Order: sequence, then C-alpha cells, then structure tokens
Amino acid sequence: MTRFPALEHPQFRRYFIGQSIALIGGFAHNVAMAWLAFRLTGSVAVLGMVGFASLSPALIVSPFAGLLADRYPRRQMLIGLLGFVGFLGIALAALTALGWMNASVLIAVAFVRGLAFAFEIPIRHAFLVDLITDRAVLPNAVALHSTALNTARFIGPAIGGLMIGWVGEAACFLLHPILLTATLIQLLRIQTVPQPPHKRGASFFGDFVEGWRYAFKDPVIARMLAGVFALGFGVGPYVHLMPAAVAELYGAHPELVGLFISSAGAGAMAAAITLAARRGSRYLSRIALAGNLSAVIGLAAFSRSSWMPLSVAGMVLVGLGVITQAVTTNMTIQKRVDDDKRGRVMAIYTSMFIGATPLGSLFFGQVGHWTGASGALLGGAVFGLAGALLTAWRMRA
Repeated sequence: MTRFPALEHPQFRRYFIGQSIALIGGFAHNVAMAWLAFRLTGSVAVLGMVGFASLSPALIVSPFAGLLADRYPRRQMLIGLLGFVGFLGIALAALTALGWMNASVLIAVAFVRGLAFAFEIPIRHAFLVDLITDRAVLPNAVALHSTALNTARFIGPAIGGLMIGWVGEAACFLLHPILLTATLIQLLRIQTVPQPPHKRGASFFGDFVEGWRYAFKDPVIARMLAGVFALGFGVGPYVHLMPAAVAELYGAHPELVGLFISSAGAGAMAAAITLAARRGSRYLSRIALAGNLSAVIGLAAFSRSSWMPLSVAGMVLVGLGVITQAVTTNMTIQKRVDDDKRGRVMAIYTSMFIGATPLGSLFFGQVGHWTGASGALLGGAVFGLAGALLTAWRMRA
C-alpha cells in the first residue's frame, strides 16, 4: 500500500485534483474581500462585520445542510452550489470594476456567498465517503482533502495579495469562478458509491435532533468539538482582521496581508501533509490539543511583533495549530460516526468550527475598535488558550 492510499481510488483522485485547483481561487477571493472592505472604510469593526456576514450562515444553515447531505444526492447538490458561487464571483467582479461597491453591498454579497458555502462545506465533507470504497482509507482521504485545502490556503492569499497590488480586487474576484470550472468538470465525470438509503417516515426535525444527540453522547467527539469551537472563536478571526493589523504594525500593504495569511497556509499545509502521511489514528485527542496550543502561541506572538521573521513564524504556528486541531477532529468523526449520520455530524463540526469564527470576528472586531486590531488578536489568543486548558482538564477527568 502506498503512503497515500486514497489516491489509488480514481473517483477520489479526480475530485482531489479539481478541488486543489479551485480552492486557490477561493482563498485569493477572501483576501480581496477583506482588503476591499478595509480600503473602502478603514474600519476594524467593518472588517469584523464582513467576516461575520461571510461565515455566520454556517451557524444556522450547516446542521440543516447535513440533513440534506444524508437525504439527497451529494454530487448533484455540489454541482449546483459551486455553479452558483461561480456566478456570484463574476457579479462581484463586475460590481467592483464598475465602482458600484460600498460597505453595505460588500456585506450583503459576503452573506449570500457564505450562505452557499454553509451548505457546500458539510456536503463536501460527507461526499468523501461516496468516493472511497474502503472505509479504512477514509482518514487518509480526509487528510489529503485537508492538504489540498491548506496548500490553497498557502498559495491563494499570496496570489490574491499580488493581484490586488498589480491589477486590483476585481480581477482577483474573477479568478475564483475561472478556477471553479476544474471542480465542476471533475464532478460531472465522477461515478460515486451509492449513499445509504434514508429511513422513510423520519421527520426533518427528528433527524436534526438525533444528529446532535448522537454527536454529544460520544465524549471524545464532544470534547473535540468544544476544542474546535474555542479555536474558531478566538483564533479564526485573524483572517478578517489581518488588513487592519498589518496597517497598525507595518503600514498599509496588501502584499503583506497576502504574505502573512500565506504563512499561516504554509503551516497548515505542513500539518495536513504530516497527518496525511501518518499511519493509524492513535492519540488524536492529544494531537488536537497540541495543535490548539500551537495556534494560540503563534497568534499571541504575531499580535505583539513588528519584526517580520517573528510575525511570519507566528502565523506559521497559527496555521499549523488550527489545521492540526481541525483535521484530527475530522478524522475522529469520520472513523467513529455511522454512515447514515455522517452528514449531520459533519455539519455540527462545521457549525462549531467555521460557525464560531463569525461570532469571534464580530466580537473581536468591536474589541479592536477600542484596542486596535493587534490588541483584538491578542484577546482572541487568550480565549483560545482558555479553551485549550478546559479541553486538557476534561481529558484528565
């Protein structure tokens, strides 16, 4: 068996290639969105509001998206959602190029785009099961998918920062729809494993409640979900507050915004590759805790530094830690959860991790209005540390 056995499955390999390309455009888009908000308003609070608008739908929508993932064909839903995201990117590029963009429109577009991804992310995670015929290979598929995501997290922001400086935000917004065609082409070619049949007679609300009960009756999953919530709330807002933090520490340079977010992406990519190459699934809870501690130390260092090497190293630690926590939690869920409940539990994971970030962005955006963005980032690191210590105490208990 190779070190990356999931790539021996042709359907997964096709999807992996398409996703690896498209995700680069998505992360470039995120940098352009944050930079445009800061350029238009100069406000840390508005940056927090854009972050809240883009990710808050995950809090409410993702659990219901998990129900859809367990009930209906995942491939067809992904094709429709990604097609809509591509159309939205073209519209956003046009509005920006024509000079019709303002803070209110940007927040509205961020919310609609976030709504689409609130459905897409849990469906995408559950879809991995449809591409793999060997259950033992699933942890490797999860880690490889995270590798693609975090390679894009490394490359995309750097491309975005350079494109903003050279040709402006509109061209950066257009990049994502162009690259999304790679994923759509592969999704049209893929033949998937049939999903388990849905139980007839079960109500939508009953399935929803059952998913939450199922997730939190397992103490390992419950503990790891609490850890990703603390990290998402405290550390996650760094992406949205980065333009203001860079302006405070180094002056207004979009290239540095891309550099620092890409540095986090480099750490994330290293973590994902290491976890993908790792055999077995022992000690995942302890590895997740180590990731949490790494992220909060890195964010605290970045928030206090105006020395470039330390800032870069801090963001590498942030990316390393966040993805270590996220991937080990994802692996644990994929291994421990029954097939017919995976969509719902993955949706809860999305709500706890991605859904916590908009709450943190809104809260620490307001904190940054009084303390500055770097002070808000330090506060987020303190919150994440408190979550890590609580998780460690629960592990000992």
